[in-house]
Amino acid sequence: MPAKSLSQWLTWMEETRPEHEYDFGLDRIRLVGEKLDLLKPAPFIITVGGTNGKGSTLAVLEAILLAAGYKVGLFTSPHFLKFNERIRINGELVGDDWLCDSFEKINDGRKTTWLSYFEFATLAAVDCFKRAEVDIALMEVGLGGRLDATNVVDPDVSVITTVALDHQEYLGYSIEAIAKEKSGIFRAEKPAVFGDHPVPHVVTEMAERLASPLYCRGKAFSLERLGSYWNWSSAGGVKLENLPVPSVVIDNAATAIQALQFLPDPISAEALKKGLSKVAVTGRFQKLVMKNDLDEPVEVILDVAHNPQAAEMLKQRLDESPVGGETRAVVAMCKDKDYMAVVSCLSDHIDKWYVAQFDSPRALPVDELSEMLRAREFSVKSYPSVAEALEHALGSSNPGGRVLVTGSFMTVSAALTSSH
Repeated sequence: MPAKSLSQWLTWMEETRPEHEYDFGLDRIRLVGEKLDLLKPAPFIITVGGTNGKGSTLAVLEAILLAAGYKVGLFTSPHFLKFNERIRINGELVGDDWLCDSFEKINDGRKTTWLSYFEFATLAAVDCFKRAEVDIALMEVGLGGRLDATNVVDPDVSVITTVALDHQEYLGYSIEAIAKEKSGIFRAEKPAVFGDHPVPHVVTEMAERLASPLYCRGKAFSLERLGSYWNWSSAGGVKLENLPVPSVVIDNAATAIQALQFLPDPISAEALKKGLSKVAVTGRFQKLVMKNDLDEPVEVILDVAHNPQAAEMLKQRLDESPVGGETRAVVAMCKDKDYMAVVSCLSDHIDKWYVAQFDSPRALPVDELSEMLRAREFSVKSYPSVAEALEHALGSSNPGGRVLVTGSFMTVSAALTSSH
């Protein structure tokens, strides 16, 4: 039988185990991972969970570690344009051939054990890291933490960026319930970092039960913003001054720096500054320049904000980056999200709304969101796709104005696809 191409593997996975049909639990992936000897993919492992800020925190970790000379493996999800984005080694996407080799190895090794799409992806990542002999593996939790496939790997440092209401049908309907699931990535006597405040009681309880030293923002470490620079300091007396402001939310950068304090060898201030200045994350207040109908440049901001906490962060960043002209928002969301809270949070910053719908059974019908906005007397236009909404929003924009694309990973993915 001829070897499968990557597209054939991915089609088979999506048809037989769709990515958004969750089946939680670690027994299956642990069985296969142990059999293939994949559960220790690197000498040092950092796992990052949280409601918002995971991708930004991981991007900071990766950039600083690369600047310090480490060989780094990064596993994130979901992807925007191609599956390869999920697995990087030294900042480069893993090639199709490596992914195909990993999928074949995992499929052969699992025998009759069923694995989900995300379990296949997770095992492929750790297999690639082992083959590349990375120094440090960075793992992004997919959903929750305790029963997420990434939790089959034991981290040396566990990070929770933030805790907010999202995915309640899977994680629980209170902050404490969600925090309990997320703190399931903590390990006995290994450091844990919490980048949000206040700290849910259950997080402190979990750390105490495991004798896991807990380092919380605002107590164990803090930051001070000073114009175009900022300072980071720890309760233990470490001070890092005149750091460049990265392209991501600065709280996430501070959380990443705390996680790096537990490496066997300290990272130099020079590597920290170099890494911070190079951080780039797709879809997190990502700024592009596109052309309007008159071939004039217009700023476009892509942001995956899809819950109220993320919308609040986006609102703050819009405040920090005012423009002279109008802001047009291209928005499409999932029907299981608190879309009313998201658009309410952003509404003061939006002059015109371009409402769309992406191609997914999870998509919020365009009419539902449009009617809600019109009922509040906003300027609203509706389109059957994100690509059409972006085309019209961009076409009628002027230099000095901007277009914001937001509401979901799938919204940003559709916008990136159309721009390519």
